[in-house]
Amino acid sequence: MWLQAPAAQAAAKPARPAGVKTTKINYESFSFKWNAVSGATGYTVRVATNAKFTSGRNTLRTGKSSVTVTRLRNCATYYFKVNARTGSAAGGAYSATGKVTLKCYGPERPSGIGKFSTITVKPKSATSIGVSWTRPKTAARYELWRSTSTDFSTDVVKVKTGKTWYVDRNFKAQTPGKSYYYRILAFKSGSSTVRYSKKFEANLAPAVPTGFRVKGRAVNGATLTWNRAANARQYAVRTATDAGFTRNVKTFITTDGRNRLAVNTLAAGKKYYFRVRALNGNKQHIARSSYGPAVSATTLSSGTPLTVLSFNVLTANLDDGVKSHNWTTRKPAVVDTIGDSGADVVGVQEAYATVKYPGVVDARPQWEDLRRGLTARGYQRALSGTDGLYGTQCGRSGCAQDEYLMDGNHIFYRTSTVRPIGKGGRIKLYNPDGRTSGYTAAWQVFEKRDGSGVRFLAVDTHFYWAGITARGSYEAARTRQAKSLIDALKTVNAGKLPVVIVGDLNSKPYHDPVTAMMAAGYSDAAGVDVPQTRARYNSFHGFRNPPPSTWGNHIDYVFVSPNVSAKKWELLANLDAKTGKFVGLIPSDHHAIRARLTLPR
Repeated sequence: MWLQAPAAQAAAKPARPAGVKTTKINYESFSFKWNAVSGATGYTVRVATNAKFTSGRNTLRTGKSSVTVTRLRNCATYYFKVNARTGSAAGGAYSATGKVTLKCYGPERPSGIGKFSTITVKPKSATSIGVSWTRPKTAARYELWRSTSTDFSTDVVKVKTGKTWYVDRNFKAQTPGKSYYYRILAFKSGSSTVRYSKKFEANLAPAVPTGFRVKGRAVNGATLTWNRAANARQYAVRTATDAGFTRNVKTFITTDGRNRLAVNTLAAGKKYYFRVRALNGNKQHIARSSYGPAVSATTLSSGTPLTVLSFNVLTANLDDGVKSHNWTTRKPAVVDTIGDSGADVVGVQEAYATVKYPGVVDARPQWEDLRRGLTARGYQRALSGTDGLYGTQCGRSGCAQDEYLMDGNHIFYRTSTVRPIGKGGRIKLYNPDGRTSGYTAAWQVFEKRDGSGVRFLAVDTHFYWAGITARGSYEAARTRQAKSLIDALKTVNAGKLPVVIVGDLNSKPYHDPVTAMMAAGYSDAAGVDVPQTRARYNSFHGFRNPPPSTWGNHIDYVFVSPNVSAKKWELLANLDAKTGKFVGLIPSDHHAIRARLTLPR
């Protein structure tokens, strides 16, 4: 992520939100909005079942001036209010309290009707779902409610029946698949008394995936791809060492719904068999296709280890009034993070050519300041097509222009384990906001110094920073950058060396730029079968302490080509085991990401 220097935090508390208004009332949720408060960076919402907010309390935080509150009880009355926050300071005064009563499934008086004991759900086909149930005592008629949302707020369909079964037909097969949510209402004869079942999920039958093939082989795995299947939300890939799938059987389930999977935990030099089937569902009544035809491949026989690091070190231009955020304060912690990582190759972002730091005039460029610090730790900078000079060192004007055009992306390497081959270079990416340095990817070919003679291509990049959450045109710009990088690497890597790409993509794992990278054959080193450390933490933390944690919510990556396998993925952070807070200086507003890989010999 790239941030402009924020203003110093204001001392005054933000104003009390006004214009609080309910916008949508459903059976198990409601939405409300308010007028945005000037200077607010976020809002705290409180909900309760009484006006004093002492019963049934729930607290939510949001960065928008609207919110949807879910997982509520139908027919119940709720009270709500909101205040504004600025930075990490306490919020301002709360708004006036609002009141809302949710929609009702019916006046439930279950004393005269028995409970639903058994409900059976079956995917009848790609376009129909069967539901049956045991008749509750004294029930004479039923209503079957179906929705596309868990709180029954969208696309509600109601069907009346006197039978204890129903086949819901005329759905349309979709890619990817989607879940439907049901609830059954039972009524006594001649009465409005109702008993309703627990809500439950149901799913259409997915098709069998076609086009299954091995995209690439690595020492400890293989990259597999297939065509997307109708109604599929996820896929299950099964591996075995025999065609009958009885020996050394493992099953891997995708977590992102994409039609590819990189397996990283197989034995070297061994023949494996693979097959895939489609899954449709979220939590209940998962629908599964049968497995498609099997394919086989033999993993590569031997490899050599490589450890890489991606680290957005944050621009030295930052001047937010917090001394511990200044580059001159943070630099020792950045150097220690890299120097202690044991990485053979390090890609850093935001080490710009700036020579103006807060409180420092005519300083060395940030990348050079970092280079000098890392030299004592056994690292050197790959020139990646530059001359390595700055200021007046070369005796001519414009001496630092080549470094400026690197846009802060630099590759460092451990001199005892790898050596650079050739001069490397810089790839120009799509420039959505016309920044003068452009957006780039630095690249360099390296050779291992372990006697194997193995060479590989290392790439370091940083994508457009704006609108990560908003997505839309911002994400489209990053996707275009990903595609320009992919296209350029076809020329740069004409020799088809193993490839390792590190960088800050400003994209979450399910965003289109990541999809584009994977479609081109590259795999995220944080694979489904790769051991991971601190994967629950966001890779960008913005100096929040303790840092935010959402599993898999990272924007910094290590990608590898199909012939490279991942052994371990780690988010590096010095955190207190009890409090979860940082210990010592916080090196940057990003965590460093380390991956232990195996290159083919």
